[in-house]
Amino acid sequence: MTTSRTPAQLRGETGAQGLAPHGPERVARAEELVAAAEELPGPDTREGRAALAEALLHLAASRALGTGARVCAPLVARALDLQDAHPDAFGEEAGFALLWSLRWAVEDVLGDPAVPAADVEEWLSVMSRRHARACLSQRAVHAREFMVAQDLGDGPRAVRAYDAWLEAERDESADCAGCELAWRGQAHAARAQRADAVRAGAGAADDEAALRLWEPVLRGDYPCASRRSTLLADSLPPLLRLGRIEEARSRHVAGYLLVRDAPAAGGAALAPHLEFCARTGNEPRGLEILTEEQGAHRRQDGDQAGKGAWMASVAQLTRRLVELGRGDLPVPGPGGRPRTAAALEEEAASLALEAAARFDARAASEHHRAAVRARLALRPCVRRLPLGVGPGALPPGAPAAPAEPAAPDPHGMLAEARRLSALGHPAAATAWVAADDAVTRGGVELGQGEQAEVLDHLAMLLARRDPAAGAARFTEAARLFAGAGLPGEALACRARAVFSASFAPEGTRVPPEPIGVLCSEARRLHAEGSVGTRHATAVLLTGARMRARELSPWADGDEEDGTPFDAARGAPDALGPAADALDAELADLIALAEPDRAAPGVRARVAEATETRGRLAAQRGAPARAAELLTAAAELFHEDGRPWAATGPELALARLLMDMGDHKRADEVLSGALEEDRAEGRAARTAHDRARLHLLHADVHAAQGLLTDEAASLRCAVHEFRAAGEGDVPRAMLRLGGCLLALEETDEAAAVLVGALDGLLEAADETGIVQACVWLGHASGRPEQLREAAGLLRRAALGPQPWQDRHGRAVVTHLAADTHRAGHRFAEAEELYAGAEELWRALGDHHAVIRTLHARAWLARESGAEVGGSLRRMDAAQEEIAAVLRREEAELDEEQRLRLRLEVGHTFRQTAELLIEPVPLPFPLSGEQGEAALACYEQGIAYADRAVEAFHACGEAGLHEATSAELRAAGLEADLGRYEAAVVRLTRVRATYPEGTPDPHGTVTERMSEAGALEVRIENALS
Repeated sequence: MTTSRTPAQLRGETGAQGLAPHGPERVARAEELVAAAEELPGPDTREGRAALAEALLHLAASRALGTGARVCAPLVARALDLQDAHPDAFGEEAGFALLWSLRWAVEDVLGDPAVPAADVEEWLSVMSRRHARACLSQRAVHAREFMVAQDLGDGPRAVRAYDAWLEAERDESADCAGCELAWRGQAHAARAQRADAVRAGAGAADDEAALRLWEPVLRGDYPCASRRSTLLADSLPPLLRLGRIEEARSRHVAGYLLVRDAPAAGGAALAPHLEFCARTGNEPRGLEILTEEQGAHRRQDGDQAGKGAWMASVAQLTRRLVELGRGDLPVPGPGGRPRTAAALEEEAASLALEAAARFDARAASEHHRAAVRARLALRPCVRRLPLGVGPGALPPGAPAAPAEPAAPDPHGMLAEARRLSALGHPAAATAWVAADDAVTRGGVELGQGEQAEVLDHLAMLLARRDPAAGAARFTEAARLFAGAGLPGEALACRARAVFSASFAPEGTRVPPEPIGVLCSEARRLHAEGSVGTRHATAVLLTGARMRARELSPWADGDEEDGTPFDAARGAPDALGPAADALDAELADLIALAEPDRAAPGVRARVAEATETRGRLAAQRGAPARAAELLTAAAELFHEDGRPWAATGPELALARLLMDMGDHKRADEVLSGALEEDRAEGRAARTAHDRARLHLLHADVHAAQGLLTDEAASLRCAVHEFRAAGEGDVPRAMLRLGGCLLALEETDEAAAVLVGALDGLLEAADETGIVQACVWLGHASGRPEQLREAAGLLRRAALGPQPWQDRHGRAVVTHLAADTHRAGHRFAEAEELYAGAEELWRALGDHHAVIRTLHARAWLARESGAEVGGSLRRMDAAQEEIAAVLRREEAELDEEQRLRLRLEVGHTFRQTAELLIEPVPLPFPLSGEQGEAALACYEQGIAYADRAVEAFHACGEAGLHEATSAELRAAGLEADLGRYEAAVVRLTRVRATYPEGTPDPHGTVTERMSEAGALEVRIENALS
């Protein structure tokens, strides 16, 4: 490789590259710079050696901070040799950078068990000697000695090194205070883990100490953002050991989002998240993480400790899958080859112990393997902890081997389907489909009654998607039942055909029998004893449901939308005499069924009729009566052993109570339903029903302002919707994200909203997309979150799907531009701002166009472009304002005109800030650089004056903005040493606010305070 660059040019490139974000791209570029430095002409010159030294140190830093397996010790060794041979190659800055890089070298060799302990000690000695020679504190050295002692299992030495570390002076060579707190907390957490392995709870004090030490770092009190994602992961095991489950959940959801795309994230940062899933009943989420990480090709080969930690967590997860009876589930293993969960459990545990054994061999101890065994022995700490992200159920296992198919028993499967149908169980439909398939495959001949039975139940499934076809199937089933001598079944099937046909679109309906005729026939046959109560009441209930639906969909059990009183607003009884007749009909049905209430299925009919009466009463404006009937219906379903059927009346009752303002009792109803479902120890209700209960429970909490409880219920709803494989998961996640944002749980909110937006984009839900983007913009404040958010917002803004909501698309496009700008992705931001400006213009939103031009001006400045580009954008904003004022003078009211005139002042003010923002202070007032800085300040003051003039032209509405701009100009005058001019401006501001000026919002006080502070600054400068 050859290069035409001079050493000075190469050093300039190295310095500029030092501002690039860490990651593989920066490492690759740093390697190119080292190669270029090695090929410089005249490498033996002082300039060439200096360029090589800086390139080596830049590569060491890039590897240390940008990869999981760092491998920077050889680079540091080479730089040390270069300094010893040619001290003139290292200026003051490079010499200090070399000293700093020694700590990375020590950590590197410590993390590689193939490096002998003696070599680790030698690197530590080199670091100590070099710090002493530079007259620097040994604090950073003692910190590394503590790490070495911990790794080698030398407890007494670790204690001595820890004490020496904290006693040593902090100087410029000391580690970041946040990093030190992180390491100290990790030491406490490791001690707690060892104590807890001996006796549960024995390490609680150390766990508490670790969390206390980490808290200021997690709060953001220290400028070491890279530590946050690591500490969110590190805090999971202590929180679980202490039983602080809710905190652990929030840190997992937020932390995994931050760490999964971090360039230096290795197994040590990922393992706690996988372990968390294994210990909280979130095996499906754990499997998702495992799949993501195997697909990400994490750089773990050089990170032996991280690889061992990851494999231990993989073993924990797969052991849980085996314990759940899913040992045959295909899972991704090392190398990308799939294994069964049972096989991977054994392999992962073995690999984790092997990695620990390599460290133990160097330390001549057992403590690494003991720690791994303690982790492998950990058990779940809760049965299930719902998350706001990730799947709710495990995927299906591997299909059975074709060589040994299980012989189906069609008659046994029919009997099971029949049993489930008698219970009204939600799984009955699936059982009938399976039984029909077994009958068909086995070529089993069924009797006419059995054929009708199968056809009847399959028609129920068909009717949901094709009511007309379902009605035809019911009619055929009724014919078969009649031929088999089962008149009750035949009559009920005819009624179901009528009911199904009533849902068919116009033009496709099967001509039904009149339902009234069937109801009369049912009463007659029941009185004659030809049909039983179960069949007669089925027909009568079908007729009642059809009439209820004609009166109100909610009265028929359509509780997905609306509330009980929607149809009755403003009228105590909006349904009239028809409702009286229906209620009487339902009462007669219940009276007919009462003597046979204990017979199979009859109690359920009574419950259904009672539920319909309750819904009808709610619609008629009789809430007390409605609550009584709905409560009775739910109780009847429970008495009949059908808790899943009780979901409908319980939801209706809770909504009714909410509508009445009785949130306490609504809470009791929903809590009782959910608690009962958990107490039964089985899936008594479907996951979809549980999700609906949780969702309404969230509404109850929201109505009372209980945000924390609302978030908990929404997490459960998301989890259950995912487990059901149905329901509006993205919308539930969107609501959860908004709730978490209101709770100021911004990290978790960002993680949840990322998942929500992904789903909303798939569904092309424009309203949800806009809301998710707005909330995500509020929640995303960290680089990792911004990367994720920016990609999704860009996808939303530039996606191929046409937008119906043009304003929503403009909002999303502008937000996407803002997010890319915040993430320093300037080219993409400019493209998006241009798109947003075009959209705002098409909508005629002039103020949004002006805001976009302002943003593009600042973007140009932030991206390092010449200031002329920024000024042109600001000039364009002024032209836009002038054009609107001229073009639409007759159409604008006074308030609109005033807002635009105020925009003139704001644009001048921002232009002034643009000019002076990048100018360093204090700047030199001599030479070319000084002249340029002085020119920027002069121009900035001129624009500030124009802002003052524009604001004053707006009268009282612009007064406070004018004084603010005047004070800014005064500050700029003072920066230039023009104290007399600054004082003149201060005098003008004070004259604007004579004593006694009204100050309802504190603005006058604020301006006087600013003026006073500037006056003190001037006096100090002159004294």
